[in-house]
Amino acid sequence: MRLYPVALNGFRTILNPLLAIGFSFVVVRYFSKELWGNFVEYMLFFFIASIVTSWGNKTYLMRAFSQNPKNIIIDWQEFFLARVWLCGIFVIPILFLYPSHLIVYLILWLLSSFIYNSFLVIIYYNRDYIKSISIEVVGFVILVAQLYFLNDRINLDVLIRSYAISIVIKVMMSIIYYHRFIHFKEVKFNFNVLKLGLPFFLLAISGFLQSKIDVYAFNIFYDGKLLGEYQIISGFFIFSQSLVTVILFPYLKNIYRMQNKTILKIKKTTITYGILINLTITIFIYYILLLLFDIKLTLTQAIIGFFVGLPPYIYSMHVFYLFKQKMERKVVQINIYCLSLNFVLSLALLALDFDITGVLLANAAAQILGMYYYLNIKINA
Repeated sequence: MRLYPVALNGFRTILNPLLAIGFSFVVVRYFSKELWGNFVEYMLFFFIASIVTSWGNKTYLMRAFSQNPKNIIIDWQEFFLARVWLCGIFVIPILFLYPSHLIVYLILWLLSSFIYNSFLVIIYYNRDYIKSISIEVVGFVILVAQLYFLNDRINLDVLIRSYAISIVIKVMMSIIYYHRFIHFKEVKFNFNVLKLGLPFFLLAISGFLQSKIDVYAFNIFYDGKLLGEYQIISGFFIFSQSLVTVILFPYLKNIYRMQNKTILKIKKTTITYGILINLTITIFIYYILLLLFDIKLTLTQAIIGFFVGLPPYIYSMHVFYLFKQKMERKVVQINIYCLSLNFVLSLALLALDFDITGVLLANAAAQILGMYYYLNIKINA
């Protein structure tokens, strides 16, 4: 029975990227890559908005909940109210940079994402994996159903409206499950908690940019169909990297009590099996892209993709070791080095017309740089 929650959380972890891939498949397969690429430009804005407005919400509150379980609702409400004003930062560009007829739905997308992401920490802390899966699946079904019934007049506007509505549905389900958390006894803005959450925010945004900065660089040079194709390719390789967390999850609960000798043993096992797993996943990605998305990677791109996915299998235990030693700043520092290399190299190679091959190469180089830094941090047995 102990394996059941582990397996359930593993499934939940890969469900989000799988549903994201499923959504892109529906749009590309039944409508067009051009439409998907145009939608991606909006997604890139909301990715940043989501990370900033979350402000390290999950990691900060997980630690706060563990330290004071009796104060869970109060801590959640306090951090929620302190972050609300951050949404205003992103309402301004929505009002001035996007079409006026979409403003209501874009603000709805922004606020719904903020509220839904706020509930995620409660799901993780309570290990409500069934609830999490049900929310994600229902949201996805509602999204696809809208596209099905509106297929004869689908365009970018309809896609944005449908997506915003699907997030609202997820918010409504979350409120039904966790209605106790929205009963505010008082509305009090304590901005000091944002200072406490700052290290976790830096960790979150540097990690996010490390994995996504190449897509933002690609968007500077390309839009439409080619941007849509690269976002799909990038999404698959990010998915391959996330499998490391699924594999290691059973051990992460005990990382703070784990002896260094055990960490080294797990690292060795992860590397050994990781090479085979990553090779299998790379071949899988190649054929899925070809058969379902009509995207044909060259042999060079597939090989580079293998090296995009491999390094996390080698250095992941070093990252967790740094967390154990409370050296999160070191992780942020390495993330910044890697995302900087990724961004600069992507821009340089894109300027030289290396398009998708160039950004994949920049991504792989950044991962290898991260691996170099992490492996220089010795885990003493």
